[in-house]
Amino acid sequence: MAGISFDGLASGLNTTELIGALISVERVPVTLMENKLAENEARISGLRALNAQIASLAELAQEYSNAAAFRPATGTSTSQNVTVTVNDGATPASLNLRVDAAASQQSGVSAPLSGWNGETLTITRADGTTADVTGDSLTSLVDAVNGDPELGVDATLVKAGADAEGNTLYRLQLTSRDTGAEAAFTATASGTDLFGTGGAITSTAADAQITLFPGTGAEQVVTSATNDFTALATGVSVTVSAKAVGETVTATAANDPTAATERAEKLLNQINGLLNAIGSVTTVTPGSGSSGSTTSAGMFVGDSTVRSINDKIFGAAVRTEDGTSQAWFGVQPDRFGRLEIDTAKLKQALTEDPAAVGSALASLAGRVQEAASSISDKYDGILTKSIESRVTENQRTQTSIDSALRRLEIRETTLRAQFTAMEVALAKADSLQSYLSGQINTYNAAANQK
Repeated sequence: MAGISFDGLASGLNTTELIGALISVERVPVTLMENKLAENEARISGLRALNAQIASLAELAQEYSNAAAFRPATGTSTSQNVTVTVNDGATPASLNLRVDAAASQQSGVSAPLSGWNGETLTITRADGTTADVTGDSLTSLVDAVNGDPELGVDATLVKAGADAEGNTLYRLQLTSRDTGAEAAFTATASGTDLFGTGGAITSTAADAQITLFPGTGAEQVVTSATNDFTALATGVSVTVSAKAVGETVTATAANDPTAATERAEKLLNQINGLLNAIGSVTTVTPGSGSSGSTTSAGMFVGDSTVRSINDKIFGAAVRTEDGTSQAWFGVQPDRFGRLEIDTAKLKQALTEDPAAVGSALASLAGRVQEAASSISDKYDGILTKSIESRVTENQRTQTSIDSALRRLEIRETTLRAQFTAMEVALAKADSLQSYLSGQINTYNAAANQK
């Protein structure tokens, strides 16, 4: 009978409207649950956004929890052919050096060849180890050499004219994949030196070499298999090029308090950004009668979990292990529960005592990282568990809503059936009444005729 209406068939009543009114009353609890569900979904979204912000802070704080992060340095060179690279925590240094040699690969070519008939190519490395490669043609041999990741040698074919019959000749060129003396190798074909008669070694594998403090009693030779000389001083590396050979160069490293200040401000501002975000959802903003604005409350006003998060992050940022103030390097709490940052004082402190300030800032970052991680950890975080709890609550609420809606659907079907039956019964009663009235009228008319 679904979709068939018997409104007012016999009773004159608007049964659809009556049923709708009855169902609306019985639906009130469902509406309340739906409102609760929507409100909780909004809260879950807000908590997830907050959790992502806290996780981001934890990641940055972990990056800055090493004192070296607040001792960035810059490197300079008096030659454009020599590059100075410095790591965080590098000590100020000035290194005089002479570039004696650049690192090189070994490369050699064979005599002109018309083909390769399965001979064994043996590569003997600088450490005495050997490897055998073979092929039934020059092309397959080259493929075999280049396809061996452990061989340490690359191969290619170089055209070398033609023989008396006009067949193209090729030289087999072998080149070490790495530079440095340890990349040297010999090559023999079935026991014969590949680079012997008719061939040649075109480049010799050699280490790069520099001399530190040349011309002084501290003169020192340093070699490297590559053109990179790492950790010549603490956190200071130098890269040379072939063009630098013969040059005497000064490589320097110096502290960069401007970069250090920028990093410190990035961390401190991100902490304040999080505290501001928490404040915006946990406070009540009074309205102004003159402007017509109304009082508004943040989504998490009165939420103890969110309040505790604020206290945890703020406490980690301002409460030092020994209880001392951080104002000596320009950081202290303000009356609004935020961090007050004196940029000028911070930069001055990082300039005058980078080690002490870097250590203090790293300690601050470490405390904040620990607090933020305990809140946002994807398994055990305080906020993560709060979100999971709300999600579970919403799932239960949705199940209750679905059950209640099914009951209402059954209830509405029952009411429609009851009202339909009533209308049919009334229609039958009206029909019977009309029949009986007709019979009585007929009987009376017949009696009057007599």
